[in-house]
Amino acid sequence: MAPDPALTRKALYDRVWSQPLTAIAADLGVSGNALAKLCNRLLVPYPPRGYWSKRNRGNSIDRPPLPPAPTGRTRTRLAPEERREQLIAIAEQLIAADGLHAATMKRIAAQSGISETQAYNYFGTREQLLVELARREFAKIRAARQIDIESTTDHYARITRTTRTYLREIGQRGDLLQTLLSSPEVRSLLREEHRKQRTNDLRSHAQGLVELYGISRALALGCTAVLTTLCLRAGKLIADKRIDLAAGEKLCLSIVVQGSRNIIDAGKDGTGRAQRL
Repeated sequence: MAPDPALTRKALYDRVWSQPLTAIAADLGVSGNALAKLCNRLLVPYPPRGYWSKRNRGNSIDRPPLPPAPTGRTRTRLAPEERREQLIAIAEQLIAADGLHAATMKRIAAQSGISETQAYNYFGTREQLLVELARREFAKIRAARQIDIESTTDHYARITRTTRTYLREIGQRGDLLQTLLSSPEVRSLLREEHRKQRTNDLRSHAQGLVELYGISRALALGCTAVLTTLCLRAGKLIADKRIDLAAGEKLCLSIVVQGSRNIIDAGKDGTGRAQRL
């Protein structure tokens, strides 16, 4: 189906959200499938299946904004890993510009210069692509903190540096991560691996306290769990823009550092030796 010269992308966009696709297709003398293909080619979003029945029942459903027109990018052969990286990067750009709903496989594929079917060869579902993007962001935060861990042997210097780095990284990446985690499917796919990662991190840090200060493992685990939860909560407040980064850092560091000192001191007797709880 060739586009009607009189029908602009904006006019087509307004029309497909005013009545069912099949009705518009009949008026234009084409099939509904042909009209859908035209919309896909022009990057014009149209209502998903079930939209009209939900609207008729009085349910309010937001429609995605009209994205920029296709750039006319030519198709380029890339190695599989390069193509995966490209698709992830495009998804990140779309989400940053227009929100989570904008990162559809159709639009991501179109901007990468491949078909939607080809895009699904790299990621079985849209959610798998979004999960991989979230993993990349969390990995960048862990990598930045690991640099701090390896930069000093002083326990309290490590706490200060890793806490500050975590909060600053969340300040930079929080919007994207919050947007990705607003998807129930993405949260579900990440839940188990995050639980395992946090458990491993808690145990590793607690074991370090046991070896460094000789306090009981139970006390070390409790201290680590409580102070880690505090940092995570502060990070969420920063990501949600409920407190600014400077205030979050000051508040969090004062509690975490002093709290750690108090807990460690409480685990020792008057001679500085560890108590057995």
